[in-house]
Amino acid sequence: MNPQTQAHGEPETVRQNQSAGIREKRARARVRERFPVTVVSSGGLLRAATLTGEARDYDAAGVCVTTSRPLAAGTPVRIRLHLSKSISPFFRGLPCELPGRVAAVRKAKAKGPHSCELVLKWDRPLPEMVAGAVSAYQRKIAVLIAFVLAALVWTKWQSLDFFWYAPVFYVYSLTLALYLLSRFWISWRHRAPALGTYTPTVSIVISVRNEEHAITRTVETCFETDYPSDKREVLVVNDGSTDGTLRVLKELQKRFPELQVYTQPPTGKRAAMAKGVLSARGEIITFVDSDTFLFRDALRHIVCGFEDPTLGASAGYTEVENCNVNALTGLQEVRYYVSFRLLKASEGFYAAVTCCPGCLSAYRRKYVLEILDPWLNQRFLGAQATFGDDRSLTNFILSKYRVIYNDLAVASTLVPETWGQYLRQQLRWKKSWLRETLIAGRFMYKKHPVAAASFYASSIISVASPAMAARVVYQAMNGEASMLLPYMLGLLLIGFLQSLYFLHRRPSPHWLLGMLWMASALLITGPQTYYALLTVRKNHWGTR
Repeated sequence: MNPQTQAHGEPETVRQNQSAGIREKRARARVRERFPVTVVSSGGLLRAATLTGEARDYDAAGVCVTTSRPLAAGTPVRIRLHLSKSISPFFRGLPCELPGRVAAVRKAKAKGPHSCELVLKWDRPLPEMVAGAVSAYQRKIAVLIAFVLAALVWTKWQSLDFFWYAPVFYVYSLTLALYLLSRFWISWRHRAPALGTYTPTVSIVISVRNEEHAITRTVETCFETDYPSDKREVLVVNDGSTDGTLRVLKELQKRFPELQVYTQPPTGKRAAMAKGVLSARGEIITFVDSDTFLFRDALRHIVCGFEDPTLGASAGYTEVENCNVNALTGLQEVRYYVSFRLLKASEGFYAAVTCCPGCLSAYRRKYVLEILDPWLNQRFLGAQATFGDDRSLTNFILSKYRVIYNDLAVASTLVPETWGQYLRQQLRWKKSWLRETLIAGRFMYKKHPVAAASFYASSIISVASPAMAARVVYQAMNGEASMLLPYMLGLLLIGFLQSLYFLHRRPSPHWLLGMLWMASALLITGPQTYYALLTVRKNHWGTR
């Protein structure tokens, strides 16, 4: 090599190394988030130190922690923390202890009790260590689930001795247990459609009435999704709001000029949804409730599967945004998780989801237009059907096309925070469930045999459960308490099993509120089914 080539070659090599370093840093994007940590040095028993501090930011390779005093560079440490939402969205709150080493010590920039900053390097990439911690946690909970499952099977087996004493009751009891156990097996086999490059035009339709405090964030999250902006439009239909919703929408249009706002007299949510469908131009209609907030990649996932023309609709997964307000909202966090990840996933395995939630669902616009008039003008027992719009629309689509569930398309929603709001919501949902179950019963037998059998079994169980509970209590009050203990034990195990399933997937302190959910279903919302049947012709727009 001549001197000139060598002279020019060395700087080029340096530039290449610098570029590679920049690319490596970009590949592990730094997240600027603050959360408390504890740093435990591993310098031997006498030299060990435990420091409390605050993580300022982190990436896959390391984390910056401010503490009250320094540690020597090279000191091995263990970092104790609770996983945050940005580290692990679905396992936030899980306590972890991750190994690392002090890479550098700096003086803290900000004034406060923490005078120095430790730059800690993980022993292994952060995602790898978090995955290991989650797996270890899940293995422990899985042991408890297996124990409860065994106990449930044992109680049902023992109850066979009393079969001829009350055959109808025990057929119901065994059917309930088999139905629940089958949900675990089928939902475990469910897989969401793979994320590909398919990006059809999407119209987000939001129907709103008196949601001035939530609609701003709802619209913001729609525009913040990472879907191509030239293939996405957002339409809001204001259904005669009497609060400041219209004023808020006009302010949002200044920030998002492409936002389309339509205002109509108070004619109902179904009419507002229909207005959005008729005004939309996208191939896929995505309905989002006015108090629901999309995750950044929700749109990219919700359209997965629509490459297949037999797919008519896709239901997304919804988390509870205000789960930490009180016991009721915590209860609903457990309920939502089980309802989606266990029950809806089981339906989705056979592409026979019976209700695409209003929080986040996508429909092929072409197919919605085919049934728009009969859906908009639906009547039941001589009265105009105005509630249960999402379940009703799903039924119209499901009768002709496939309907799937995608647990990777995620949104969060605000749920009722008082029992009055909650019970009104449940009553409305039960009315729509009763009506649409009767309608779906006319065609569900054409679906996959397992999907059909599950649908009819769950329908019978839901209607019969309050009556069976009342029968057991009545017999116990009249001195025939032989069925009371096994019945209560069975309910306890079923409630505990669902709570453990939630805990297995979500390390939340609310997991035991699944038992409260079970109790409220037995004592309040279960008997509410019969009241819903008697008042099914009474309609109204919403719950708040």
